[in-house]
Amino acid sequence: MSVIRRLKRRVNGFEISTKITLGYALCFVVLLIVINFAMWLGVMTALYSPAEKTIRYSMEQIKKILDELEENYGTYNPNDFRGALVVGVVLRAVDERGEVFIDTDAKYPSIERFNKGILTDPPIFADSEFAVARIGSALVYRAQMDYTHDGETVTLYFFRTITSELTLFDNLEKFLLALDFFGILLAIGVGYVLSRRILTPIKTMNELAREIAFEKMSGRIPIGTANDELNELAKTLNKMLDRLQGGINKQQKFVSDASHELRTPAAVIKGYIDFIETYGTADEELLKENLKVIGSEAQNMQALLENLLFLSRTDQHRQKLNKKTLDLDDIVGDIMSKMKTVVQTHAVELTTNAPAKVFGDETTLRQMLRIFLDNAVKYTPAGGLISVASTLAGNKVLLSISDSGIGIAPENQTKIFDRFYRIDSEDLVSEANGSGLGLSIAKWIADSHEIKISVASELGKGTTFTLEIPTAHES
Repeated sequence: MSVIRRLKRRVNGFEISTKITLGYALCFVVLLIVINFAMWLGVMTALYSPAEKTIRYSMEQIKKILDELEENYGTYNPNDFRGALVVGVVLRAVDERGEVFIDTDAKYPSIERFNKGILTDPPIFADSEFAVARIGSALVYRAQMDYTHDGETVTLYFFRTITSELTLFDNLEKFLLALDFFGILLAIGVGYVLSRRILTPIKTMNELAREIAFEKMSGRIPIGTANDELNELAKTLNKMLDRLQGGINKQQKFVSDASHELRTPAAVIKGYIDFIETYGTADEELLKENLKVIGSEAQNMQALLENLLFLSRTDQHRQKLNKKTLDLDDIVGDIMSKMKTVVQTHAVELTTNAPAKVFGDETTLRQMLRIFLDNAVKYTPAGGLISVASTLAGNKVLLSISDSGIGIAPENQTKIFDRFYRIDSEDLVSEANGSGLGLSIAKWIADSHEIKISVASELGKGTTFTLEIPTAHES
């Protein structure tokens, strides 16, 4: 495994705060390196470039003077050399015997002292044609040029001080290195503190998530005052926990209510079976009566289980609907015709049945209408009226199902679609012993077809359910 892969594996094993700290420190180090390099480059350029330019210019001017002397040597004047030099450049002319016969600055360090201080490894900024020497605390540039006259060669040396305060630059370099070191330490410290502070809410979320269990869903992530992404994340997680807790509460209530509903018919069936086992089957009439009750309770249990399975499929989004264009008036007419035949204890009438086409699943639409009609019969005393009317209103069908039953109190009207909710009243007829799942199923079917349900009811006078059913779009 390569070194880079090993390094990546180690870094990936660090905590997020450590990664942030290292990344912050690395960025700071890179920034310091870039700044220091730029400063060093600027200082070196400012030191070396002017020295080189002034020496070269001075050499060009001296060359011109020497060329003019070749034409008229009698005009030689040492002061001409001094005037041709740029300020700061020193000229020394040495003959073949090593004697200096021109010196524009006698106080400047000697050629011998310069030669002793020549750097064998000159700075990278120094021109390779020039020699660089360290003399005391100064750094000096030197260039040379040969001039031959009447067979005698003279060497002209040009000196220019690059800097006279090398100690200052050495100290500045040490200071910058120390500053970089403490800056890196500061970057690591600040990065560590900031990363810990930033990631504290995330750690709190993590600890809270570990504490939350199925039996304990009350914990919530504290919301800070800052309007940042972490607060938004905390709010989102709290909302998710609210929904999750609500779903779990509903599931627990659903299981509890379903167990209770199934326990009643199971207990009745078991009781009658025990009765038959105790008293035998000698009395044929009594046996038939007991078996009839057992069969009735078995049917109730089967109906309850079918409703539970239906709601379970809806919760898991597995309930399939085969939607197509349907004649709603045919469906309503057929259901009401069969109801008039089956229900003999109540007056059943279809006042209006406007022709209308709707887009939906015929099976579940029929199921929804039967649920409303069955409820009307259950909660209406014998001899009462069940009335259905279907009218068109724009692009909707208004289907109303009315009864003259016991009615629903205003405070209960928002609960009737809850699962297992049933109205407790002394006026209930004996047949009104449903499971409390019918209207929940009807509500799901209505929502799946974009049908709006409204309820109008008054205690002792009856209830009217109005369904706003969208008509099918004509192609």
